[in-house]
Amino acid sequence: MHDPQPSASSCRIHTDPLSGRAVFVAPARAERPREESLAACPFCAGNESLTPHELLRSPADRVLPWLARIIPNRYPVVVDRGHHHPDGLSVGPAAGSPRPAHGIHDVVVESPRHDTSILEIDPLAWRASWQLVRERLSHLAERDDLAWGMVFKNSGPAAGASLDHVHSQLVALDFVPPVIVAKLAAGAGGGDLFEAMIREAELGQRIVATTADLVALVPPAPRQPLETWILPRQPSPWFHTAGPEVAAGLADLVREVVARIERAAPGAEFNWWLHQAPFFPRSERTGALPPGCRAWEGDVPAGWRWHVEIMPRISPLAGFELGIGCHISIMSPEESARRLRAD
Repeated sequence: MHDPQPSASSCRIHTDPLSGRAVFVAPARAERPREESLAACPFCAGNESLTPHELLRSPADRVLPWLARIIPNRYPVVVDRGHHHPDGLSVGPAAGSPRPAHGIHDVVVESPRHDTSILEIDPLAWRASWQLVRERLSHLAERDDLAWGMVFKNSGPAAGASLDHVHSQLVALDFVPPVIVAKLAAGAGGGDLFEAMIREAELGQRIVATTADLVALVPPAPRQPLETWILPRQPSPWFHTAGPEVAAGLADLVREVVARIERAAPGAEFNWWLHQAPFFPRSERTGALPPGCRAWEGDVPAGWRWHVEIMPRISPLAGFELGIGCHISIMSPEESARRLRAD
């Protein structure tokens, strides 16, 4: 299992000419194993030979047992340029022509044991996984061919998980996705939107939990009941430049919020993702982006902050949501916060 990307050459990005929506075509994703199809879990300690060679581990000393590790995703959405078939690198002249899906797609294995919930993970392993994420994003930010990176988790089959063993995924792209462009543009309009969000959450009693460096709150327009965001108290565009103490605090606060969601809605599956600013503005890049890639042309707005969005999967997405891109929530932000604060 040493070839991490067996079908990499077929990963491409197609763009809808009307909406501009990008679609990642990744046939290898259909080959992902399911828990019931495996003779042994590839993420458990002792089964390292079943995965691609690790990129990072904690602790780094290989004499010691590992607590967390990062490995290449065997079924990627995007692949590094060296794995593309040469014939697949050409880009058509027409707007919206498919192009290779270039980037990095990793798996963050968050426990050496077969834990199925982050609430079961040893706290040291859980903190170690976030430190590895910070380190990996910092490495990727140095590359001229990558524009932006994220980490995300699918917890439960309804949220997209195919294996029970706790893990997250880390993706770096050669363009800045539209949702980040929109958030940057909103911040560029003047004022500190994140500081305003915290103040309004305090006034509206939507604060869920706090630490010295971080705030967990229900956003003003949650897409799902109990949706919670975590953001730093002070402006900080990139998670990977935050100190190790911030990463440890984030690990602890994410665990607390997930425990609160579990109490308020037992068994709820969920997703979360980290949004941060582009690795650096386009004007500071020394290398050219591939054809068809889009970078953020301006500076990162003052006051901009990385943030983690935790979204339970309580209400299904139906025709209204899918058809117009808006959401329906059956619970007010204030009620979500009240239920999350309840002990």
